[in-house]
Amino acid sequence: MKILDFFFAARPMLFLPVWSIYLISYHLLSSGDSVGRSFYVILVSLTLMTAGIYFINQIFDFETDLKNGKLGFLQKGLIRRSEMMAAYLSATVLSWILIFLQSFIPTAIIIGSTFLGLIYSVPPVKLKDRPLGGLLANGLGYGVLVPLLVICQFEIKSYYQLLLIAYFFCAISAGFLLTIIPDRYGDQMAVKKTLAVRYPDRLLILQGVLLLIMSAAFAAMMKNSYLLGISVIATTLYLMALIVPKKEIILFACKFPIFLLTLLAAFYYPIYLILVVALLILTRVYYHMRFGITYPRLG
Repeated sequence: MKILDFFFAARPMLFLPVWSIYLISYHLLSSGDSVGRSFYVILVSLTLMTAGIYFINQIFDFETDLKNGKLGFLQKGLIRRSEMMAAYLSATVLSWILIFLQSFIPTAIIIGSTFLGLIYSVPPVKLKDRPLGGLLANGLGYGVLVPLLVICQFEIKSYYQLLLIAYFFCAISAGFLLTIIPDRYGDQMAVKKTLAVRYPDRLLILQGVLLLIMSAAFAAMMKNSYLLGISVIATTLYLMALIVPKKEIILFACKFPIFLLTLLAAFYYPIYLILVVALLILTRVYYHMRFGITYPRLG
C-alpha cells in the first residue's frame, strides 16, 4: 500500500494534459509517422519530471491544501515530508539521467522545466501565489515547453509549430484561470495574492473566454478542425459558467476540454486510451478503498 501511496501522491491523473499535449503535438508534427526511441525517452523523462513537480508542490502547499479541504497524503499522515522530498529528488534525478541521453535542447528544456517547477512552488519566488506568475508558469510549462520537447525531435522548423505552441499556451492559460477559483478561500486565508483572490469569478471566466477565442483562431490558422472544435466547445462551457458561475459548472468547464484533448490523443494513438482507462479504474479503486471517496470526477 505504501508503494501505491507514493504512486498516487504523484497525482498521475494530472499527467493526462501533459501526455495528451505531447502526443497530439507529435502526431501533428510527424504527419503520423512511426515513433522512434527519442519519443519514449523524452516522454518518460517528462513524466518523471512532472511527478517531481507535483511532489514538491504538495510539500510547500501543505497549509493551503489543508484550508481548502483538499485530500492530501501529507495531511493524512500517509507520507512524511521527508519521504515526499526523497520522492521528489528520486523522480527528478531519474528524469535528468534519462534526458542526458538525448541532445542538448531537450536536456535544457527538461532542466529548465524542473527549475520552473521549483520557483512555482518554493519560496521566496513561489510563482503560484502571484497574480501573473501562476498564469504564466502554467501556460509556459504545459503549453510551451511540452510542445517544444516534441519540436526539438524534428530538424525542420516551421510556422505551424509556432501556431501549435500559441494554441496550447492560450488553451492551458484559460484552463488555469478556472482551476484557481475553487481555491480562493484557502488562498485568502493564507494571504496569497492569486488572481482568484484579486478578481471576481466572472472577470476570470471572461478572460478565459478571450484566451479560448484566441486558441480557436490559432487552430483555424492551422486548419485543424479537431483542435478548433475543442476550443469552440470549451468556449461554450465557459460562457455557461459566465452566466451561472456555480462551482460545479466551473469545474466541469475546465475539466471537460482536458477530457476532449485526451480523447483526441487516444484517437491518434489508440493504445493511449487503454492506458487512460486503466489509470482511471485504478485511481477510482484506490481512492475508494483508501479514502472512501469517488475520484476523479468531471464536476
